[in-house]
Amino acid sequence: MIINKLEPQGYCGGVTRALQMAKDLGKESKNDVYMLGKIIHNSHVINELEKLGIKTIDEKNKTRLELLDSIDKGTVIFSAHGVSPKVYEKATQKNLNIVDATCPYVLIVQKNIKEYLAKGYKCLYIGTKNHPECEGILGIDSSITLIENKDDILKLDINTNKVYVTNQTTLSRFDTDSLITLLKEKYSNIIIDNKICMATTVRQEAVLNQPKADLCIIVGDKNSSNTNKLKEVSIKTNTNTILIDNVNDLNESLLKDVKVVNITSGASTPSYIVDEIINYLKTL
Repeated sequence: MIINKLEPQGYCGGVTRALQMAKDLGKESKNDVYMLGKIIHNSHVINELEKLGIKTIDEKNKTRLELLDSIDKGTVIFSAHGVSPKVYEKATQKNLNIVDATCPYVLIVQKNIKEYLAKGYKCLYIGTKNHPECEGILGIDSSITLIENKDDILKLDINTNKVYVTNQTTLSRFDTDSLITLLKEKYSNIIIDNKICMATTVRQEAVLNQPKADLCIIVGDKNSSNTNKLKEVSIKTNTNTILIDNVNDLNESLLKDVKVVNITSGASTPSYIVDEIINYLKTL
C-alpha cells in the first residue's frame, strides 16, 4: 500500500498556544480550574486535560454565557474559539480568575468587527450558527447579521452604502467564495475581509491538490469544523473519503482493494493519532 501523508499535519498555532496555556495552568494552579466549553473539538485532548485536573464545562444547546452559571469560583479558561464581551463581563462579576486562550486570529476578527461597527458600518458575518466562534462574534453586538447561505443574502435589506463582511476562521473557501460573490453583486461598495485562517487554508489546498488515490482518510473529531471542511473539500475532488477519530475506526472492509491512500488531519488533531493510523496501514 502506498501512503501519502498530506502536509501540513499537527496542531495549528492557535491550538498549540491554547493547549500550552491550559496545561501550564493545570500543572501550576492550586485552585479549581474550569474550561468554558471544549478548548478545541477533540475528545482525546479533553481527556488529557481532565487528567491534569481541568474540568470541562460543556452542555449541548447551552451558550458560553449560560455555561458560566456552573462556575462560582476558581479559574475559568476561555477556549480557542473566543467569547463575547458579555461572557467577559459575567466572569468578572463572579470574581473568577480569567485565562483567555482565544486564538489570536479570532481576536483579529473580533477587533475588526468592533472597529467597523464604531464607524457606522452594517456588519455581516459568514459563519455556522451555534458554533462557539460564531457565538462569540454575534455576541459583540445584536446588529451583526449571520450569513449561512444564499437565502440569507437574498433576504438582506440594507439601506446604507457602508457594509462590511467577514467570516468564521474555520470555514472552507467553498463556503465563502459563492457567498462573497453574491454579496458583491448586491452591494457594490461592500468591504470584504476574508479571514479563513492560513492553517485552515493550506490544509484545504493540500487536500484539493492531493495525488490520485483510492481513499483519502481525514483524521479528527467529528465535531471539529475545520476537520469536517477537509472532508467536504476532499469529496469535491471525487476521491473516496472517510473521516475517522482514531485507528480503532478503521477496519479491513474500509480498506478493501485500496492500494493508494492519502491521509491528513484537522488543525486540532494530535500528531500521534495520525502516526498510529499510518503504522497500522503499513502492516497491511
